Amino acid sequence: MKKRGESHRKRFRIVIVWIGLAVIGFGGCGRKENVLQTTEDADKHVWEEEITVMHVDAEDASFVAYIDELQERLQMKINLLPYPANADSRHAKVSSLLAAGDSSVDIFAVNDEMINAFKNEGYLEPLQDDVMNKETVQAFQMEYLSKTTMAGGQIYSAPYMLDVLALWVNEEWLKEAGLTGIETEEEFRRFLSYDWGEGRYAYGGSWEKTYVYNELGELINLFGGDYFDWENEKTREAVLFLKECIDQGYTPKDQMIDQYEQMNQKFIDGKYGMVFMYSGSLKKYVEAGVYGKNKIHMAPLPDLGGNHVTYIGTWQYALNKASKNKEAAKRFMSYAVSKEGSRLYVEMVNSFPARTDLLREDLNVTGYAEICDFLNSVEMQVRPIPANSMEYIETVGELFQKYMLEELDLDSYCDQMQALVEDHIK
Repeated sequence: MKKRGESHRKRFRIVIVWIGLAVIGFGGCGRKENVLQTTEDADKHVWEEEITVMHVDAEDASFVAYIDELQERLQMKINLLPYPANADSRHAKVSSLLAAGDSSVDIFAVNDEMINAFKNEGYLEPLQDDVMNKETVQAFQMEYLSKTTMAGGQIYSAPYMLDVLALWVNEEWLKEAGLTGIETEEEFRRFLSYDWGEGRYAYGGSWEKTYVYNELGELINLFGGDYFDWENEKTREAVLFLKECIDQGYTPKDQMIDQYEQMNQKFIDGKYGMVFMYSGSLKKYVEAGVYGKNKIHMAPLPDLGGNHVTYIGTWQYALNKASKNKEAAKRFMSYAVSKEGSRLYVEMVNSFPARTDLLREDLNVTGYAEICDFLNSVEMQVRPIPANSMEYIETVGELFQKYMLEELDLDSYCDQMQALVEDHIK
């Protein structure tokens, strides 16, 4: 059973030099049906190698353009397959393909939740002898790799994009409330309690049962609590704050069915004044025409009596052990993780770089200076995610919703969360 206290926290501090988490690639020969063609010209070539990638951004134009460029540089046909939009369906899709030994997809784009489950199941090809060799690994934060991508001394995925959980604020709302920021607890509370009128809420969240895990941990950090100790008064204070947001009308109860897609759209549409959201959504705000210092932008974390600690996550590439195109897939990965390949990715896709050496360079990436400023003001923390990641995260969400709906009182909720943490987070 997991004990409580400082020595049992699964935390570590990652300094700004961490921003590197190296871009990795794809692979695979795939089925021809339902495959997204990356370019019309691709079919005119006779490619010696062909790989297939299942990717969360398979239908994103800038990512497709990036793949087009890599096809030419590597003289390799790269097919893209999309994921289901829903996180549960996405996880289930990959799990079923891997468990069946299906070789139609060579490379899967996975997040922290997915890799924590799949790396222990024997379905992935180790990468440390080639793609993630000793020289390449130096471009990564080793403690992050060990906690997220490794199992049994083997590396099973290569992170290609860093995502940082940040506070986003609508500047127009700040001005309406007569504020220049929400960095102090007093400013934060004033923003929350301002009368925004019908259908407008100070604080928006993504409280669907498989998503609220992120925001819950973030608030516990900001209040100075301990996710591993649910008798801690600061932990309980954070939970009470979230309940207050419902009770006082600072945030709507119906957001308990919202994932990030729904929350982001409401934020863009002007329903919310601030949200906690990962930095990867910056691109969505830019495309919607609402990003900028006078509209939606990142804001410093408020001082709520705790620590300026925030969660990080990554998207990574994992190689299907059943792939029949491993050498081609690894050749792609080796290029994509290089400095040249990484720069190409971040500038074409408008994402944040993974390599620490790129951090020191002038990159043509929207919001790059803003994310660097934010990272300089916080400590970053890897989320504690067990091997049965989705089952665990869903249970966390179910308990949270029961508390918000008053089906559980505070003591019962905290007791059940303590038992859940001790049973699953080793």
